[in-house]
Amino acid sequence: HGFYAASPRTDFHALLYNDAEGKALLVLFDGDDAVLRTKEIFREEVRGLQFDPSARHLVALVSGGTGVQDAPSYFFKLRVPDLEVVWMMPVASPVVGMERWTPDNSDAIAISEERYVLHSAGVCKEGKWCEGKQGDLFQVLNATTGELLSAEGKDWQASHSCKQMVGYNPASDAFLAANAGDAYPKALQYTAFTRGAHVKEHTEFETWGDEKGRQGVTQGGIKAEPGGPGFASVFSLGPRRGEPDRLYFAALSENATFLAPPREVFPNSTGTQLGGNLAPLSTGRWLVAYTAAEEDVLSNYLKTYWDDWGLPDAVREGGSRLAVLDASGRVLGGPVDISASGARFPVEINHLVERPGGIGWFAIDGPGASAGRLV
Repeated sequence: HGFYAASPRTDFHALLYNDAEGKALLVLFDGDDAVLRTKEIFREEVRGLQFDPSARHLVALVSGGTGVQDAPSYFFKLRVPDLEVVWMMPVASPVVGMERWTPDNSDAIAISEERYVLHSAGVCKEGKWCEGKQGDLFQVLNATTGELLSAEGKDWQASHSCKQMVGYNPASDAFLAANAGDAYPKALQYTAFTRGAHVKEHTEFETWGDEKGRQGVTQGGIKAEPGGPGFASVFSLGPRRGEPDRLYFAALSENATFLAPPREVFPNSTGTQLGGNLAPLSTGRWLVAYTAAEEDVLSNYLKTYWDDWGLPDAVREGGSRLAVLDASGRVLGGPVDISASGARFPVEINHLVERPGGIGWFAIDGPGASAGRLV
């Protein structure tokens, strides 16, 4: 497990990962990629890492008991650059346990100056109306105190939520969350949480699902629109069961409505496009990262719950691609094969972050890797 974080507001960047002994280690780098500090913060599975909007703090999410049903997760707020812990607080849902049927590699946290949001999934707790079923959770913490803002949480927005995404836009103070469901709904569902309130309406892009954990969306990301209130999202989707994944792009408002229907990025290409994340280059332009393969290498969509999707080594070593899109999702440049330069990115957890000098990511060789590279 590993998560990488950076910010255009600071030269510092950071990596949170589990070492061979299972320790959760946080590493802070300077602008020249030299290690400034390393801190052990816990001894459970890491789940997420981001800078807050000011870049004065790092926010880490760590499991409270890997595989232990109903165990909470823990948010850590740490000062930059000394990595002193400001607070450590548990976060849990009154309805959903976070340690069974919880996607390991979803984009699970979004951070504002006032609120820390966890958007994940798990199994409904014993004695609840949904006992034994799987669904999503959305919980909110006060960024200053770490207090759980229970009145602002809203769980079970989707039943059988197999993948989640979440992003934050400071221009509109809006969080945008997405659930990829295999049952209720059989769709990629976007919902908005703005200034402490959940927008009642939601938007769905119909996909498919077998109501047993398999559905069309493999992975994706949500990022804030530069200079505006809305968001952009990319995701890879097998449009119908048995069809290979294709990369899609969507632009959404701060209220989770589509500004235009999601569009396939490479409609005339063949093969598979896996994963998918994006970062803004300027107003109206996006850098998109994904992994390409000539054949359908992910026929068992249940694999995408966990870290290892069982992909061929050739795909990991040679599949990394970058492309530039406009605000509607049309390709402006690329795709560019970056694998040959040794700068490939991980497939299952597709990092793509803004830094002061451009865009970066942390490259690893796959699950169980003993080394990585900063790009």
